Amino acid sequence: MALQSQTGWVVEGQAFDLHLRTSSATVPTAQLGITVAVYPCLSSISGFDQSLGTGSLGTPVSSTTSALPVDSLRALPTGGVDLSMPVVVGSASSAATPAPAFTIHLLPVTGQCRSFPAGVFPVRVQLVDTSGGPVLGSFTTHLIYSQAPATTQRLRVAVVLPLQITQGASRLPTTTELLTRPSAALATPTVGTVDALTATVTTVAVQHPSVPVTLQVSGQTVGLLDTPAHRSTINQLGDLAAAPGVDELTAAPFTPVDANALVDTGLSAELALQVARGVQVVDTATGRAPPQQAAGQPPDLGAWITGGGLDPAAVGSLAADGFDQVVLPASQLSATPTNGSTTSPFTLTVARGTTVSVMASDDDLTARFSADPGNPALAAHQLVAELAQLYYELPNGLTPRAVMAVAPTGWNDDPAFVDALLGSLDGNPLVKAVTTAQLFALFPTPATCRSGCRLTSSGGSDGLPVAAIQAQRVQVNGFAVSAVGAHTLGLQLGDLVLAGEAVALRPSQQSAVLANAGDAISAQFGQLTVGGDKSVTLTARSGRVPITIVSTAPYPVTATLTLSSDKLLFPNGQTLWSEQVNLVPRYSNVKYVRVQTRTSGDFRLDVTLHAPVGPVRLATGELSVRSTSSSVVGVALTVGAVVVLAVWWFRTSRRRRAPRGVDEADEAEGDRPPSDGPDPVGVGPPDTSPAAP
Repeated sequence: MALQSQTGWVVEGQAFDLHLRTSSATVPTAQLGITVAVYPCLSSISGFDQSLGTGSLGTPVSSTTSALPVDSLRALPTGGVDLSMPVVVGSASSAATPAPAFTIHLLPVTGQCRSFPAGVFPVRVQLVDTSGGPVLGSFTTHLIYSQAPATTQRLRVAVVLPLQITQGASRLPTTTELLTRPSAALATPTVGTVDALTATVTTVAVQHPSVPVTLQVSGQTVGLLDTPAHRSTINQLGDLAAAPGVDELTAAPFTPVDANALVDTGLSAELALQVARGVQVVDTATGRAPPQQAAGQPPDLGAWITGGGLDPAAVGSLAADGFDQVVLPASQLSATPTNGSTTSPFTLTVARGTTVSVMASDDDLTARFSADPGNPALAAHQLVAELAQLYYELPNGLTPRAVMAVAPTGWNDDPAFVDALLGSLDGNPLVKAVTTAQLFALFPTPATCRSGCRLTSSGGSDGLPVAAIQAQRVQVNGFAVSAVGAHTLGLQLGDLVLAGEAVALRPSQQSAVLANAGDAISAQFGQLTVGGDKSVTLTARSGRVPITIVSTAPYPVTATLTLSSDKLLFPNGQTLWSEQVNLVPRYSNVKYVRVQTRTSGDFRLDVTLHAPVGPVRLATGELSVRSTSSSVVGVALTVGAVVVLAVWWFRTSRRRRAPRGVDEADEAEGDRPPSDGPDPVGVGPPDTSPAAP
């Protein structure tokens, strides 16, 4: 059994209607019955909390004496049945015609609320087997009975609804997909998720246009919906943005993030980018007026609303980005100024004397958003009943009282819940819906925090992949300065990095998104290749080497071309040379660079193309330079070596010829006839010839 809808509040002479959806797989419809028990009105918030449990609520003040047959109730066109119960104060009988199936009699009993009969009455409804079987289903809702005058000081409530779809990483996107559409790096959300969000927008903008509400619209979600198929939703958001004082599109990051984690890990710049990009995307798509900004001051962004904690460093960073108001859960504050069980804004001083106005959201109201996902209308009416109980705590006071009902982090948009909630606030005699900005304006002088209100969050990274975020941001910045003409594409690549910071993703999921973001950036860089002749031959000592840079990108690129070699000299006389180049899109850009060789041989030439600013490499390549020329030094050494060899050969030849000449002369002397005169003394060999006979 589930609650489809119910009467938001009841005044004298009005019936309390419940639209119920009933079914049973084991019991025939003819045997299904409904029992109703109404209990005394509640006297406190703690009593209200207890009424939502399964325990005893005491003695009913009015109840059915027997089960009401389901098939005897009026069937609804949308399915389900209508249980209409007139409400009578005292013992007077109901004058309704025809006679109702059951009349609720509110009788004064001991221990009821001080404003009886006005108050909040628990109502327990059960689906039973009339043949004596067990209870098949039950729930507890609340009858709100009002006798408040039209001039009453109604309880103000700011309802904050997130319109946020978080996208994880897509599975193995191809390079072609990433080139054509960088958002292919992100998984496509389910149809049900998108339909729930668009239906929620329609519920706010069309079904309840007069009920003020604060919407946290993320830039990622708007970008996802900014297609022809969802143009009506974007137009509805534009209508809401153009109706100041009725609805409010508060400044929100591009995707929901943990401000503490970003700031405490040194990523304050990423938080600023989240805010700036989120505001820019929403403003552009919806036509919302940009935030006001004084010269030299950050833009006026109003309130930062979070379901998590903040430490002083994070609040200081948010203040520097333009937020002068902060809303965070009461559980994240050591103490807050209150008026009964309601809240009041107070001033908080953070780093370097910066002050912000802070208001605490109600943790119990936040819990109501997701208290019963299978029965959203019931959860919404329980939230409204708790608001009524807060009003009856100090009814018709002289000073305004206020609360904030902020949907929890990661809450999935539920149009049935929103419809029931806003429908019960529309014209409510006890509770008045306002925007967050209106709620802060209701208290022009922040309250004094006598108990020393402090932020209790200690921060932390929660596993945020800091190194991956920093690395991909460097790559995106490198692309941005290289492809200035592709500004929109640069923003889309940057959005992928922001998407990887989403608080709704686990660290492993964040890392997967950032890895896909890196692939999308690399796909853009992959359109640039450095090539040319793989081997260049120089026949002289110097010559020009062609460097070919092929760009298949559809946009011009400005880059720095760097050449390096251990054996080659460039125009600057060094072994390292750089020059800025402007690359024509879809073209083979050739750059000729003069080089000088020190000697002949094969030399490696490294070619790098990187961003004009920063360390990002766009492309790399390698060429081989072969030199076949001889240097002057080489020629001189060669000639010198030949001369030395010739002199050595000449001198060696002469030495060898001199002894040979003496030997030849002696031989010639021995062959001549003897002379007539005697040989000089000591000259010539002794005479050894025989004596004459």
